[in-house]
Amino acid sequence: MTKLIKHFAGWFQLLFVVTVVSGAILVSVSLKPEASNRFSTRAPDLVVVSVVEPQSTAYEPSISLNGVVEARSITDVIPQVSGRVIDVSPAFRPGAAFAEGDLLFRIEPSDYELAVERTLAEIEAARSELALLEAQAEAERRVWDQQFPDRKIPDLVAKVPQIIAANARIRSGEAARAAAELSLNRTIVRAPFDGRVLDTQLDVGQVVGAGVALGTIFSDDSLEIAVPVSGEELALLGDAIGRSAAISREGVAAPALDARVVRQAAALDERTRLSTLFLAADSPEALMLGEFVGIEIRGQSAPEVYRVPAASLTSRDQVWVVEDATLRQREVDVVGIEGNVAVVRDFDIADGVVAIPPSNGRDGLPVSIQSERRVAGSSSEFSVGAE
Repeated sequence: MTKLIKHFAGWFQLLFVVTVVSGAILVSVSLKPEASNRFSTRAPDLVVVSVVEPQSTAYEPSISLNGVVEARSITDVIPQVSGRVIDVSPAFRPGAAFAEGDLLFRIEPSDYELAVERTLAEIEAARSELALLEAQAEAERRVWDQQFPDRKIPDLVAKVPQIIAANARIRSGEAARAAAELSLNRTIVRAPFDGRVLDTQLDVGQVVGAGVALGTIFSDDSLEIAVPVSGEELALLGDAIGRSAAISREGVAAPALDARVVRQAAALDERTRLSTLFLAADSPEALMLGEFVGIEIRGQSAPEVYRVPAASLTSRDQVWVVEDATLRQREVDVVGIEGNVAVVRDFDIADGVVAIPPSNGRDGLPVSIQSERRVAGSSSEFSVGAE
């Protein structure tokens, strides 16, 4: 009896398992069409975007740069005569300023004064000899005319060669006198221009030699500002030569100095691959050699531009616009940045520029425009991210 019960119990278990599996299959088949229909008929949620409608305006870019004050040339102070220094002006000290013609230093002139006196004596001796020769020649001419009235007096008897040589000695003496006076004048060294002393260690009592540098000076007029500039910034400036600029000095409360661009470097810097502009200040004496300054240059004006949020740029030169309720990509020409605003050249904005691009943005994505639209014409008319 027990064996019979165990035999039927096995069959009942098998029948139960088959029944459960069959029921599960029937349930899944009956539910699948309903679920498929539910997901296929549900409409996707539209992406809501905020747009701005920029207005076309004019734009005059202002480019902020940095530069360093340089001197076109630095002049070595080299005496043209030798001697002992007997006087050094306070204007010939490191950092001192001087005006054209100011005394810098003086060399002892005694030797050169004596040289002038010596040449004067030589000239007087040559003139005395000439006067004697001329008198002798006149006497010889009278005697000759009495003895040989019909014959020309020979040059040797008339002392013509001797007189020519005497005149030559006089001219040589005058040239030597001029050279001696020039050397005497050169014992006083004066400033060749308005400028400042960069370096010198000259002092009274030093014996200096001709042709040996005793210090370095530079002219105020030679000061200029070298400004590295990129190709993009040059494009904003247009023709940079002649453009006006303002120079600001760090830590100086004085008003900005006016300047202008006078030239552009002929080659790019080998390390930075940047070009260099050179600016001349209207008041160069206010600048200091080697100091760093800020430069503000007005660029070439653009007649028709849009101002859009800088956040609307999805890359360096692309934005999204809404056209027929879908996203469309536009390539733009950025001409400047004003804080959180990008200035771009005129382009087709369709129904508006997307202020903040959606993270899942793609060309043709259906979108819904937020009810509030913002009209942008300047950097103060919208703030990036405001809804």
